[in-house]
Amino acid sequence: MKSSVYVIPLGVIFFLLTSFALAEATEITPADWFLKAGYGVFVHYLEGIQNNADQLQSLGKETTWEECVRDFDTERFSTDVEASGAGYAIVTVMQISRFMIAPNATFDRITGYQPGEACSTRDLIEDLYQSLSKRNIKLMLYWTGDGPRADEKAGAAYGCGTPVTKEFVQKWADTFREYGERYGDKIAGIWCDGCYSFIGYDDEKLGILAAGLRAGSDKRIIALNPGVDPEVRAYTPHEDYTTGEQNVFHEVPVERFLNGEQWHILSFLSKTWWGEPGVGYKKNQFTNYVLSVNQRGGVVSVDIMVFRDGGLDRSQVELLKAVRKTIQEGADQTPVPPGNIACGKPARLLSLDGSHELPVNSETHFPWQGVDGKPDTLAQAAGEWPWTYEVDLIDTCTIQRVKVTFGSGYATEFEIRVSRDRTNWQTVAHKIGHDGNPYEFEFGATPARYLQIRALKPDGENQPGVQMSVSELEVYQ
Repeated sequence: MKSSVYVIPLGVIFFLLTSFALAEATEITPADWFLKAGYGVFVHYLEGIQNNADQLQSLGKETTWEECVRDFDTERFSTDVEASGAGYAIVTVMQISRFMIAPNATFDRITGYQPGEACSTRDLIEDLYQSLSKRNIKLMLYWTGDGPRADEKAGAAYGCGTPVTKEFVQKWADTFREYGERYGDKIAGIWCDGCYSFIGYDDEKLGILAAGLRAGSDKRIIALNPGVDPEVRAYTPHEDYTTGEQNVFHEVPVERFLNGEQWHILSFLSKTWWGEPGVGYKKNQFTNYVLSVNQRGGVVSVDIMVFRDGGLDRSQVELLKAVRKTIQEGADQTPVPPGNIACGKPARLLSLDGSHELPVNSETHFPWQGVDGKPDTLAQAAGEWPWTYEVDLIDTCTIQRVKVTFGSGYATEFEIRVSRDRTNWQTVAHKIGHDGNPYEFEFGATPARYLQIRALKPDGENQPGVQMSVSELEVYQ
């Protein structure tokens, strides 16, 4: 019997080998779509806000929660989200109260509430999915780990309290399980608040909660919030991305993964607080911030205001439009002057010992204005005479030259320190009797990620220099 010989063209062999190599080299994770989205919006839609006539978000209406939920126009909301360029939307299901945006028989059975008394009879989650998915926008939900603790009847039925018990966590996880199994892959992710260790959450209880949040979809990504931390951090092996709750957009990731979790940050866009109108950032500052986070493998969730009818704050949408345009253009920030690795990096106004952040002087001299490449802007703290200006270079670099240009106020005595870990500091310069002119110096090549200018004097009123302000900080390798 004659054997057959098959000849495979070299081009096909090359294609197959290349395909296998790429498949092996490419890391596929549940959060890949999240990274590709770049940024999304986060909205608080709650009975105490959108159904409270004293709140701007209510449009002056106060009715039953049932009527409020029916007033939410998901097409209007989704059109505004699409205009913002967001790749996903995170919407609150509830927060500490009994009021939820979709039916839940498990909740009604445990609490004794009738349909519509706590959980709306309208399925707003399904309606949101239908409107958002037509625009290729993912739906994510906000849930909590502390349950309906503000409602006397529901809180008692679930056993809400501190410390949280395994029995409570299981019942509360089963309540979300109903949603998870109902919607399946329609819910792309969960941001779960109130999972604090100080109320009794440990790895076992987080695991119980996580199992309920994942019910119905093995593609769903979840994050369990440990609270606001000084830095974005990974919390538990039971989550896929960092919750990243912060009160200011400041931090930038070193790389995509933090202890195996997708790096992600969440804060509010307004100047005041969560769910409020208006913008607390300059357009170029915020667009460059989101671009920097995305280029380094991070994701940004932006809390914005939603009205009772589902419309979003127009000024916030307009700023996010500019963000999407900047990302699409993909332009890197050009350092000013060229080679200045401090340009555009995260900066802080700190107390002299670095233990706490200080408010912005006159609410106009923001920390980023000391590294924006513009000599006519300046960073300056308020509340304390001696203070520290700190810049995070993000990467650990070998630096050997620093230049400081002060603003209208200057330090007559200051020191410049560098650090790799923000714990161990090395003083590379100490100047006494400074006259306010630009100060430039060179030193031996030193590895550093963080740099501080510590204004030691003036340390009170009626002293030369008045109070230090930083017009521009430059750092060179």
